[in-house]
Amino acid sequence: MPDIPAAAATGPATVGRTPAYTADAVRTAEAPFLAEGRPLMRWAAEALAEIVARELDAAPGVVLVLAGAGDNGGDALYAAADLARRADRVDVVLVRDRVHRGALDAAVAAGARVVSASDVCVRLDEYVLVLDGILGIGRLADRRLRGSARALVESLLALAERPRVVAVDLPSGLDPDDGTADAAVLPADITVTFGALKAGLVRGRGPELAGLVHLVDLGLEPALRRTHPAVTTPIPVVRVPARHRL
Repeated sequence: MPDIPAAAATGPATVGRTPAYTADAVRTAEAPFLAEGRPLMRWAAEALAEIVARELDAAPGVVLVLAGAGDNGGDALYAAADLARRADRVDVVLVRDRVHRGALDAAVAAGARVVSASDVCVRLDEYVLVLDGILGIGRLADRRLRGSARALVESLLALAERPRVVAVDLPSGLDPDDGTADAAVLPADITVTFGALKAGLVRGRGPELAGLVHLVDLGLEPALRRTHPAVTTPIPVVRVPARHRL
């Protein structure tokens, strides 16, 4: 695995007509890079951690990481490993039995604590920031949250004063293509999306739920130029320049 350089600073939000792509188009663009062994997850997680760290500089405190079973959960857990050295404390809730083992091991080794959903639900007021890494753009027939993930999100939604929320790639439960979502989706203050703007962030309930979108460059643009975007949009996007080695 190549060395992972320091993440680039984010610039101001720019408004132009940004292309947005379906989940299938993004997965197709990623496939050759993954086949070559390029560590897209680590690059994504590093940029995510830097953005969250800047949030913590403004409002320090305890971070809650909600980690699902897929790559989104891996992104969140690798970011948790970095944040464990910067936050007052990082608590991780695994909302599925399956987990990205390497990312979890890295988070725990760095000092993050794995805690149960039931324990977290009775002390949600301890957290200044929630990192939502439950669901990403994987193929799912039904994107509604269930079980402990749904219970946690509903408890957070019921708070009179919520912590800041950073969504990993897109708010969990939001359809990445058409922007549909049911009531149990945690609105993000910031969505850190990777490689390409997802169409669901700008369609349907996407603009309502995504907050300010940060787009992390993973070098997918040449591949994406070979496909048509699902939509182009003038929403504000903070672009995070590439600093990784291609």
